[in-house]
Amino acid sequence: MALFARSAALLRQSFNVLRHDKRLVIFPLLSSIACLAVLASFVVPLVMTGVLQQIAASSGTGGKTAMHPYIREIGTLLTFVYYFANYFVIVFFNTALVACAMERFAGREPTVGGGLRHAMGLMPQIVGWVAVSATVGTLLKAIEDHVGFVGKLVTGLVGFAWTIATYFVVPVLVAERLGPIEAVQRSSKMLSKTWGTALISNVGLGVIGFLLYAAATIPAIVGIVFMAQMNHWAPIVIGGGIMVMLMVGIGLVTSAVSSILVAALYRYAATGEVPGGFEESALRGAFRVK
Repeated sequence: MALFARSAALLRQSFNVLRHDKRLVIFPLLSSIACLAVLASFVVPLVMTGVLQQIAASSGTGGKTAMHPYIREIGTLLTFVYYFANYFVIVFFNTALVACAMERFAGREPTVGGGLRHAMGLMPQIVGWVAVSATVGTLLKAIEDHVGFVGKLVTGLVGFAWTIATYFVVPVLVAERLGPIEAVQRSSKMLSKTWGTALISNVGLGVIGFLLYAAATIPAIVGIVFMAQMNHWAPIVIGGGIMVMLMVGIGLVTSAVSSILVAALYRYAATGEVPGGFEESALRGAFRVK
């Protein structure tokens, strides 16, 4: 129970940091817009040229089609390129957010421009880390496509372990400017010091997000009810619009809170200093005493 209590306290303190510096939510917003642009830049050309249909058809023809005998290889290459572009966007804006959070922890006033400039200054480290992440993601996807149920389960566990091991990579990049391999090693070493608080906090954040998303559907449900009673489409449009806005807001807030939390845990683990807005008792309890 103490573990869950510490996790809840850390989530509450992370949210308070965001509440006092609402501009931090801009980074998840920019990231989401850029990710949608990346997705559109891949999907639209592939659909219009018929390549996407060829890749889908190749799954039932041994990886070959009449038009493209190497369509599966093309699909793997496109998967890597998409992963790289998508990861780059996510890591870049997460880096900017973490940089601003660390400025706030140090008692300084962060700015959106300052966060973006910090991320630009880490471009070699970001590109290196994104290349490693995209390679791992592509390999896991390729393996998953060629194995049965047990293999998919093992692949999923490997992917989960990779996600855990790389939990602190972004703040390590921001504060220590290490290369991708060294950043993963550093992240794994720091995570091994926790009593699971970081992971439980993220699970808790996911549960809270799920409950909020569920609650956000209420306006749409109410809209459906009134639409049936009034025999008019206006209620469902209004209710659906409110639902979408609520879901977007929930996604932005939970993403920002998650990044603030990982930045705070990293700062305390790396320096022993308590980040501004956090309580030492919650942070101290998250790490093993040597």
